[in-house]
Amino acid sequence: MISLDTNLLLGYYQARNGLSAAVGGTSTNVAASTAKAPTPPWSTLSAAPKADEMLKSVMMGRKFIDEYQTQLDVKGASEDYRQLFAIHQGLSTLEALARKADDKDTTAAELKRIQASFTRGMAEVSGYIDDANFEKLRLTYGDVADKGKTAVGVPKTVPKYMTSTLHQGTATDAVEAFQGDMKFSVKIRLPNKVEKTIDFDLAEMGSTTRSMNEVVKYINAKLSGAGFSTRFAVEKIAGAEKTTEVNGRTIKLGNEPDKFALKIQGDTTEILTFSAPATSPAVYITQTAGDPKPAKTTKVEDGKVVTVTPDPKLTEELIKFETGTTSDAVRRPGDVNWVEGRVFNVALPEGVEKVHKTVTGPDGALYMLADVNDTVDGQTIKGAGDVALMKFDSAGKLVYTRTLGASADATGLGLAVGPDGQIAVSGSVTGGFAASGVPIGSGALETVPKVLKADNGVDETKPDSFVAVFSAAGDEVWSQRMGARDDDEATSVAFGADGSLYVLGRTKGAMPGQTTSGNWDSYLRAFDAEGRLKSTTQFGTSGEDKPAGLVVDGTNVVVASIEGGEVKLRRYDMTDPKAPALSANRSLGTLGGGSIAGVTMDGGNIVIAGSTGATLGVANTTRASSGSVDAFAARISADLSSSADAIAYYGGSGDDRATAMTVADGKVWLTGTTKTDLPDMTNPVGKVDGFAVGLDIGAGVVAWSQRFTGSEKMTAPSSIAVDASGASALDRLGLPSGKVEYSDSQLVTSATAARPGDTFQIRRRIGGPAVTITIDANDTLETLAKKIQRATSFGVKAEVVSDGDVRKLQIRPQNSRSSLEILGGKGGLDALEALGLHEGFVRSTVMQDEKMVPGDGGSAMYGLKMARDLSLSTKDDIKAAIDKLTMAMSVLRGAYRDLEQGMKPASETKKATGEVPAYLKNQLANYQAGLNRLTGG
Repeated sequence: MISLDTNLLLGYYQARNGLSAAVGGTSTNVAASTAKAPTPPWSTLSAAPKADEMLKSVMMGRKFIDEYQTQLDVKGASEDYRQLFAIHQGLSTLEALARKADDKDTTAAELKRIQASFTRGMAEVSGYIDDANFEKLRLTYGDVADKGKTAVGVPKTVPKYMTSTLHQGTATDAVEAFQGDMKFSVKIRLPNKVEKTIDFDLAEMGSTTRSMNEVVKYINAKLSGAGFSTRFAVEKIAGAEKTTEVNGRTIKLGNEPDKFALKIQGDTTEILTFSAPATSPAVYITQTAGDPKPAKTTKVEDGKVVTVTPDPKLTEELIKFETGTTSDAVRRPGDVNWVEGRVFNVALPEGVEKVHKTVTGPDGALYMLADVNDTVDGQTIKGAGDVALMKFDSAGKLVYTRTLGASADATGLGLAVGPDGQIAVSGSVTGGFAASGVPIGSGALETVPKVLKADNGVDETKPDSFVAVFSAAGDEVWSQRMGARDDDEATSVAFGADGSLYVLGRTKGAMPGQTTSGNWDSYLRAFDAEGRLKSTTQFGTSGEDKPAGLVVDGTNVVVASIEGGEVKLRRYDMTDPKAPALSANRSLGTLGGGSIAGVTMDGGNIVIAGSTGATLGVANTTRASSGSVDAFAARISADLSSSADAIAYYGGSGDDRATAMTVADGKVWLTGTTKTDLPDMTNPVGKVDGFAVGLDIGAGVVAWSQRFTGSEKMTAPSSIAVDASGASALDRLGLPSGKVEYSDSQLVTSATAARPGDTFQIRRRIGGPAVTITIDANDTLETLAKKIQRATSFGVKAEVVSDGDVRKLQIRPQNSRSSLEILGGKGGLDALEALGLHEGFVRSTVMQDEKMVPGDGGSAMYGLKMARDLSLSTKDDIKAAIDKLTMAMSVLRGAYRDLEQGMKPASETKKATGEVPAYLKNQLANYQAGLNRLTGG
């Protein structure tokens, strides 16, 4: 048996795992004989300042990087080492800040100072890395890859549609949803504009079982008989495995029954539009389901019992109710907390944080305005938060998502759909946001301004109002940012008959050209149909005023606001939009701790609704109040006189608060929360229930009502929308009423969070001059690829490639001997994050001396894989920052080792060749056996 040298074994183990350590007691002699590289700052032998010393220094406002203070302890060492060590110093200091922020003993005041220092340090370190000029290596802040490919894609036109799950069991079972009176139609339109309507009545199947298979056969027979290519199919979803826990062991119990849905296998030349002969109003409600304040628990930590506050598990959901007598709502497989009349309850896409408003459009679709805090529907957001406009069909399927493209943060508050299908959204935006599409001048002098820089507002840390208008197809038409020196936000929008837009909002300061009354004031702004600002009117009191909604009545606009707890209505004559004239005002009295849920028009009168704990100043009470706080709906003449007054209250013995309202089918529809009894619904279904009610104000009659709850038996409804003919037999089939959407916009600015004017840069050779690529409003992936090739004199290969159901932009070197560099845009207009492109080096590789090296013949490339927007804002952000910084520093250490190896004489790096001696083979075998015993390998 050959003896085992444990020092050699340890060295072998460390080398195998990428570790560095001296072998035995010979380290000093070996280092002295071969030292060609200075001692790195991460070595225990280094005299460089330690992380805690640097932490104190930067907290005092000093620099993160000082190249000239970086000491090299080997005379004549390459300046590459100095730059590597300086970068490592900056990164390690940033990591120290992040770990200090993660310390549970760090106070809120300390955390604020740490966050400010971290932001400053990120800018300093990234700037130094961008400007670094190495001789023997190439370093990028981003990644090193063989191609640059957008993570965000533009959807292909795929003629398929799949319904929600309709049945659980087998495909030959009778399906509950298919029973009863089931009549519907589909109109099919061809490219030559020829249209044909096919009527379906499942009663025509006679005694045949109405199963998934048989209903599909019946539908396809009629489609085939009419000469069309579109077909239906049965989609099977295999049953999930069932398990249970017994004495700590997982026991398998087999699989659940399979689930089934319908699938349309369409044809791009056949446009389908579904309808049904019998319809009733459909009520759409969004809710936040779950307990927002979960009970505190305790745990033992470091020998002590500590109190833990769990994070709430909340989900954003969309619910649909049918309100007629056709019984079109059937409980679907897996539908929990179901109540009578509920058609579906679907979870909204990941990334949706809060829904503010929903509106039904003339096409029967549902439009939703939501705040998002992460990637949503495949679209990557640029900052901490953004606004998303989402379109759903009547079956609850997401048709498209449009993100605003705010660079830092945004909140959506107002939503309106015009009679021509245009959509307007409003809210607040913080940080960079460049407006687009608004003409300057008129007539022959009219031009559309080019976006030259991001508008960060007067103070980039304070929110400004924004408004954006989209076409019926969902493409942005124009947008405006408008703000005071202090906080402001646009809370409501409404279209005029001529396409003009009116915006109601509030501000802490004075809007341009206006005077503040103190604290929060309200404002009204008028824009023409092309986005030109016509006027601004600011009004309010010295207190904290809150706008509550606006309506358009011909050439007049009525705005509602809460001032000192009192409901105020003002009517402005907008005949001359440049000079609004106050023509009437009215007070409805105090709300008694209540709030306004919304204001709208119905039948030429104003309808205002909300919650109140007092008797409002509206005559003709058609339904009396019954609790401490009740929901209410009031009708008021458009001229603010009392001639059309009527008010109806709704509630039980407790607090019943309306959170959203709309009007449709001659009724006012409210949703809100309750904990106690309600008229004709005395039994709670959860801890905190939601309610929905259709009120006839004039008659004081409840036309329809429902009570519901969410996960953990708690819910908070946030919006309501009603389609007067949106519920029908199609709901049982999971099919949408109206047109089936197979395709979406191909514009880059619609499919991603990129905005017109956003940019990125490309260097056709690393270190060479950069060309700027600017995204225009009408750019598609194809035009963007051509733009890149032209800008780089065809020195870069840019193409559109397929990736599943989407198409993506791919950028590569023109040939195997070239490389390129992708850089972010400047001035707050960076498009990379919105496109899902990573900055960094893109190169081809070749084999050389049994190693992969850059094909361009240049020095080795290293990517730190750092994100420029690292922050310490949340616990998750802190942990992500620590991970990224740790990884970046490991890349620097790898670059150091490679640089050190490359500096050695050839005699020291020359590889031995020939047959391995037998004694060495035996010794290595013993080392391997010993290592396996140590590691369990």
